[in-house]
Amino acid sequence: MISVSYRAKDDYVLELRVSGHADFAKSNELDLVCACVSSIVIGGLNQIADDKNYVMTVKSGDVMVNVLKTNTIDNSVIMTIITQLKTLETKYSKNINVKNL
Repeated sequence: MISVSYRAKDDYVLELRVSGHADFAKSNELDLVCACVSSIVIGGLNQIADDKNYVMTVKSGDVMVNVLKTNTIDNSVIMTIITQLKTLETKYSKNINVKNL
């Protein structure tokens, strides 16, 4: 299962973590849920305007974002990532879990 956790304060996301594998597809087949999560997360993070305000770690299957300094535009991008992942969770709740810490 893919685990997504985030921590927010005053409507600003301070931390986002994504880890694990969806295990939706059989071995050696394209995993639709993993592909969706990767596209949402990496595509969204590519839209961060001022990456000096973040510490981002992306390793095979794991993403961690720590916010050093918040701003409205980048926060909207991160909130969009979270909203899209929550939407995916409604259909694939056995494969992805999103929680606010």
